[in-house]
Amino acid sequence: MFHTLKNRKGQNTLEYVMMLGFVAAIIVLFFTVFRGKFNQIVEAVGAKISSAIGQMQ
Repeated sequence: MFHTLKNRKGQNTLEYVMMLGFVAAIIVLFFTVFRGKFNQIVEAVGAKISSAIGQMQ
């Protein structure tokens, strides 16, 4: 019985590592495909924040 539980624990670890790798690959793919749009959004948000700070002073 102990041997079976030990093997299941290793299997669960492998499953979590595979899921983490899959999620990381999706994130990299997302940023690769949408890099230009993402940069535009970040720049627009930065400009709005700078503008709001400038108006407060």
